[in-house]
Amino acid sequence: MIGRPDAGNSQVPPPARPDVGLAGQLRAATDEELVAILAAADEADIAIHRPDRHPDGEAGAPVTRPMPGTVEIVLLGALGCRHGMLAGGAGGYLVRTPATSVLVDPGPAALGMLVQLADRFSWAEVDAIACTHFHPDHYTDVIPCLEGMTSHATGTGRKLLAANPTVAARFTAFSPYHAGGMADVVTLAHATTDGTGEPSVKIGDLTIHATPAVHTEEKGRNRSAIGLALDTPAGGIWYTSDTNLADGLLSAVNDLLPDITLVIAHADASNIRREPGRAGLCHLETRDVPTIAAALRPRHVVIQHYDAAYSAARYRIAQAVWLQRQLDRDGLPTQVLPAASGLHITLGRDGISGWRIHLGSAAAPAISDYLQSALGPCHRCSLLG
Repeated sequence: MIGRPDAGNSQVPPPARPDVGLAGQLRAATDEELVAILAAADEADIAIHRPDRHPDGEAGAPVTRPMPGTVEIVLLGALGCRHGMLAGGAGGYLVRTPATSVLVDPGPAALGMLVQLADRFSWAEVDAIACTHFHPDHYTDVIPCLEGMTSHATGTGRKLLAANPTVAARFTAFSPYHAGGMADVVTLAHATTDGTGEPSVKIGDLTIHATPAVHTEEKGRNRSAIGLALDTPAGGIWYTSDTNLADGLLSAVNDLLPDITLVIAHADASNIRREPGRAGLCHLETRDVPTIAAALRPRHVVIQHYDAAYSAARYRIAQAVWLQRQLDRDGLPTQVLPAASGLHITLGRDGISGWRIHLGSAAAPAISDYLQSALGPCHRCSLLG
């Protein structure tokens, strides 16, 4: 049986020999049967171009929204950096509010994860893509995600690309068909950022502020990247993106978000026993997290953007356990959680109220066990996979 004719209503009779495999069936088909199958393919192809449709022509996932006062974060790849990207894990995340959905830093794993989550995610819901700097583990899937976002527009207005000065300038020059043609472009820059731009942008019920970052975007340019401070219905979310713990960074974030529920921290360098070195102008270090917790007092810190070595769950969990012990000894209220690709958390103003995880990565089962022990088994945990 070749199968139903996808999006069409015509019934295509199966070739006469269903026991010889698909290729054999098609070779045995009559010209009329082949024409009917190809006509069904045309119907399916047209259906794909309609908003909220899957490639098989069936209606896609309905656009669902978080409950009022909550926000959902879906990690689309827990790894980062050059070797983490090559290990297949850099994807950024999706933030969903009751009225808005924004893709942030969609690296090369983002599109694949979104496809896997197709029964819970719809391109029609995405309002904007945000990109913090011009490194491939943060921008590689921007163009296909722009395609998905804009091709599934439902008449609700123009879509948006919000980006640091480098990404805004280079994507507009490289592909004006996408940046400007498909979506409006807003350049985001903090007062300390190299380059000019807007300090913030409002998208539905979400306001995105640029925060400082000290990170070598390219040789000689260490302050052109940005982080993001998200003012959401569930409180403040600071996404550090790639930065070291530069002087003035935490006070700048605190000025923008005095009440922070969640920090998504790119803390992939340990450097616990020696002077800072590898992460000097690169990323946060493990030992920076207690400093962040003491200054900002967030409810939770989720570590993301691990380098390739942290593909092993034991390193991620060891880091989280060590950090939690430091915070507990200092009497800080922050909870540190390791990440895995496909981690989906529901956030309210009091912190994480629910979570589930897609079991697509090797680290996910062990990370799930840790989250169960840290958050409790009654936090609406379901294992997807």
